[in-house]
Amino acid sequence: MGITSALNNANSGLAASARAVQVVSANIANALTPGYAARQLELSAATLGGVGGGVRVNGITRLVDPILLGLQRDAGAALASGNSASAFWQRIETSIGQPGEGLSAALTAFDAALIAASERPDLTSRLAAVSDSAKSLAARLGSIEDTVQQLRVEADKAIANDLRSLNEGLARVDVLNDQIVKMRMGGQPTQGLEDERQSLISSLSEIVPLREYPRDNGRVMLYSAAGELLLDTEPAVFGFTNTVAIDAGMSVGAGLSGLTLNGRAIATGDSGPVGGGRLGTSFAIRDEAAPAVQTQIDAFARDLIARFSDPASDPTLAGAVGLFTDDGGPDSGLAGLAGRLSLNAAVDPAAGGALWRIRDGIGAAIPGPVGDPAQINRLLGALDRSLPSGPGSPLQDVAAQLGDLLTAVSRNRQSAEDTQASARTRHDTFTESMLAQGVDTDSEMQRLLLIEEAYAANARVIQTADAMLRTLLEI
Repeated sequence: MGITSALNNANSGLAASARAVQVVSANIANALTPGYAARQLELSAATLGGVGGGVRVNGITRLVDPILLGLQRDAGAALASGNSASAFWQRIETSIGQPGEGLSAALTAFDAALIAASERPDLTSRLAAVSDSAKSLAARLGSIEDTVQQLRVEADKAIANDLRSLNEGLARVDVLNDQIVKMRMGGQPTQGLEDERQSLISSLSEIVPLREYPRDNGRVMLYSAAGELLLDTEPAVFGFTNTVAIDAGMSVGAGLSGLTLNGRAIATGDSGPVGGGRLGTSFAIRDEAAPAVQTQIDAFARDLIARFSDPASDPTLAGAVGLFTDDGGPDSGLAGLAGRLSLNAAVDPAAGGALWRIRDGIGAAIPGPVGDPAQINRLLGALDRSLPSGPGSPLQDVAAQLGDLLTAVSRNRQSAEDTQASARTRHDTFTESMLAQGVDTDSEMQRLLLIEEAYAANARVIQTADAMLRTLLEI
């Protein structure tokens, strides 16, 4: 090897070492930066006419495991879904209350007021307690309905926000694709843009689980987990209209917006083509879970109306509505009954009624004997009578029906929390694995020492070549 070749080799080694220092420094500086992928300098031996020509820098590689990244994104989507579902059922359970609280306590207070009134039917104060506790029971059911519909409003708003983020995010990924292609064609590094794109796709995957497929020149395609194409040469556009107020009778196509993809209507819900993440769960809450809870509390309210409208509970009714009404009338059969449940105005002094009708019957024309508890006992019997809550339902008293409602809600809440905990464990596990494959500062410092040694060796070659040239010139 000639002196000139040695100098060229040493110079290429110094240049490679300087570039390696930059890569290592960037790795250490960004060790805690979210979405940053560790860089690795790719080197190869250069040859000139079959003779060694030093070191060639082939480029910088981002160290990313696409399989592990995909698993982490899926786990993030499942966790976001689990968080939404768990929060929904926790609020539902809080609104209805545990046994001895909330709705259960209101029913117990109503039953206790009837018992107290049956012991002293002559006392107006005890009849007033029956009226007040009945109104409180109806108000409690109305409050639960308000919570259910508020949760639907919040889910609808979350859908609108997530779809706005998804549309903007897909458009941003498309822009990053174009920028990466242009920079690669110009021979410029694109690792920073690729980091940004990876982080953005990961955040969008919480809304809809995404599948990423590489294309030429660094571009990526995006599909949903169910196979819907969301980004190729152009980003897909989701359509949705936010609804600011929702009542129990509203559903998709009847006051509530569905979901469109590039103008085409697609199914919603967690099992739909864009399900599996936060978006699908929000649709499921708005259109499935919350209406199911509404149906349950409506059934409970409907049972109360039917029990106290039964002639066995009040022989004076003659076909009229009993102690509880659907906004003053008989059960209309429409959704939202829990919010319309009200005390019969005939026994409500605030509405012009008379308390003595609790003791003597709603249809009674005149007051009866003040000491007769028979009618109040019939009202008590209505609570204990075993009746079906609907077609095909078992015979149950009011307490048993309420117990079934509380059990169903508690079971759903526990199931949602279990799913959430499982998703969090998977997400944390994959995140730790991703971090383990990220920047290892100890390894980077060791690599820096090796680079320093290589730099010193190349510098020594140059010093030796310089000494040899000086000696030749002195001859």
